Amino acid sequence: MLFHQDECKQLEHHFGSSSNEIVVLYGDADCSLSPILQTFLKNKSYYYFRARSCSPKLQLQFFYDEIREQLPKGLHFNMRYPDILSAMLSVPCQKRLIVIDDFMYLFKSEPSVMDEIVKIIHNKWNNQSVMFLLCTNDALWVKRDMVKALSDNAYEINALIELKNASFRDFYAEMNGSDLSSAVMAYSIFGPSPDHLKMLDPAASLQENICRLILRKDSFFDQKSRHLLPDELREPSVYHTILSALALGKMKLNDLHIQTGYDRAKISVYIKNLNEHGIVEKIESFDAPGHENLQKGLYRITDPFLRFYFRFIYPHESMLAITEPERFYKKYIENDLYAYAAGTFTDVCKEYLYRLQETEDLDRSFTTFSTWYGKVGTIDIIAANEDGTTLIGYCNYSKAKMSYADYEWNRYCMSQAKLVSDILYLFSLSSFDEKIKKEAESDPSIVLIEDLTF
Repeated sequence: MLFHQDECKQLEHHFGSSSNEIVVLYGDADCSLSPILQTFLKNKSYYYFRARSCSPKLQLQFFYDEIREQLPKGLHFNMRYPDILSAMLSVPCQKRLIVIDDFMYLFKSEPSVMDEIVKIIHNKWNNQSVMFLLCTNDALWVKRDMVKALSDNAYEINALIELKNASFRDFYAEMNGSDLSSAVMAYSIFGPSPDHLKMLDPAASLQENICRLILRKDSFFDQKSRHLLPDELREPSVYHTILSALALGKMKLNDLHIQTGYDRAKISVYIKNLNEHGIVEKIESFDAPGHENLQKGLYRITDPFLRFYFRFIYPHESMLAITEPERFYKKYIENDLYAYAAGTFTDVCKEYLYRLQETEDLDRSFTTFSTWYGKVGTIDIIAANEDGTTLIGYCNYSKAKMSYADYEWNRYCMSQAKLVSDILYLFSLSSFDEKIKKEAESDPSIVLIEDLTF
């Protein structure tokens, strides 16, 4: 499957424009820009520069030297950003295309470069249009810091194109022949990154993929586990301790305090830093009437592999060093995978409902899909719309069947949230208790889903 086809079409659309444009293409650290750039740049005339994290003087030297190599021989210009840009524009071509990769490093070195680019897009240049394609794998910087860094120049950007991660449907389609349960587990570990998906062997079992990609020494994820945090986060021992506790399900500040021994004020500072770097997120619960029964201040690790690493690898690194991967998997991973992947199964069920809504197979349209985290239990899925209609969903992944006691517990959680369902979706990876089936037969508002079809 060719991922990012929509993003390629957007790039081609902007390239075909007769106007001068600035386009930002970005993704997260696990979403390589190289494949889409190679596809887009094929058979085009362009200039390409990758900025570095370095001093302003060295950045300018790199820009001058590397662009000069791409320009016709004998073209002379000064080592100044305006002159280098003018030199690129002086070469006649049907459409000028200038690609600046890791562009935030260039603008950090010399903020005035964006001023020069804006001047260019407001000129005609012999009626030959120019497209500046600014690329980065730092999605967090684009979303959080770019507008502030570029100031008014940010409003000159014509398009922001974000590389989307693979949906579970795409992921499952690539796992040819894999059963749904194993695909959910794989998705919970390797995450929605298309780059990670390409590494998986669809013909191999989940155990074989985990052993090959994660547990074997010098494998891709073994290498990745040695560079877990950005360099600017000091005191990695503190961050690792907090992440280890989060991976064990300690989601509240007080639970983290008890688990780590750090005082709450210290934990708050480090959690804030992790949140600012997109490593940890604060969980937003559905705003239900039962506020007094709601858990507040919950946090979780955002990256699936990071969560897997701190849950299964980090506590047992000594044993991994002296144990064969297959044996390590059997002893430390296999038995807990169903419980570990249960949250991912909830996300998969949400995606299923999204797709039903897209195809108009849901009776109603919903504007909000969320989860309610109560003090005694969780409502997996809550969908609501403006007219007050509420859809509630419960997801059974790890049990052999959804029992009637599970069903009653779900009803109890609804009473804690003070919610009443207009539509109740029950998802089970295996089956349902006969009593639940009979109740669903007599109540059309209850929908049982045993076979998730993507």
